[in-house]
Amino acid sequence: MLSDQMAAVIALVGGGGDKGVGLSVAAAGAAAAALGVDGICAGVGTGPEGVVLAWGREETSTALEEAAFTLGEGPGRDCMAAGVPVLVDDLSGAMARWPVFAPFAMDLGVRAIFALPLRIGAISVGTLLAHRGSPGSLRGGQLIDALALADALTMLLLRRATRESARPTAGGEGPSAGWAAPVTHRLEVHQATGMVSVQLGVSLAEALVRLRAYAYANDRSLNEVAADVVSRRLRLDGPGS
Repeated sequence: MLSDQMAAVIALVGGGGDKGVGLSVAAAGAAAAALGVDGICAGVGTGPEGVVLAWGREETSTALEEAAFTLGEGPGRDCMAAGVPVLVDDLSGAMARWPVFAPFAMDLGVRAIFALPLRIGAISVGTLLAHRGSPGSLRGGQLIDALALADALTMLLLRRATRESARPTAGGEGPSAGWAAPVTHRLEVHQATGMVSVQLGVSLAEALVRLRAYAYANDRSLNEVAADVVSRRLRLDGPGS
């Protein structure tokens, strides 16, 4: 049964309308409190390029999504690929599954992490990711709350996407803030992947792997490396690459 606390959050999310209330920081904080977690976020996107944060931009959540994007592994990516929840009550037991992501997350103070798909039938929107600084599973009632929140966010994000795609923009102006003015911009990664593919004569998939490997080896984010490639400050077929 849905808790009263989560019912209030879902009412806030569902009633956001054009004012963006449903995607507000306050709504994300209330959702985290209802689930008994330290942070929560939702990202849109379903392909190998990862997700773009659209809700809940708390610092650790942002770092977790950026790490998954750069490293190409983590519960959110597994959740996207399989379309089912990935619930990890103790990251110390997930080293074999995510040999790079798990220790990174633990260094951030994260010990439990829960990823749920945002989807309706065959329509996939992205993922909902929650984390906690102490090990432990989502209790029965909390899991029901999390699944209900995922459904509500799926509907909200689909509505927002539909409105933004239909809204005309002037002078190259992008979509409105809160929906598609994300913390992480991924367009340059696509551009850089294409450029590296040509430079190295490899497939796009292999080019993305090379970009990720370079970013990891140099302790940089994938976005930073992509920006250097696009601006021609970096070539991966050059010396030392």
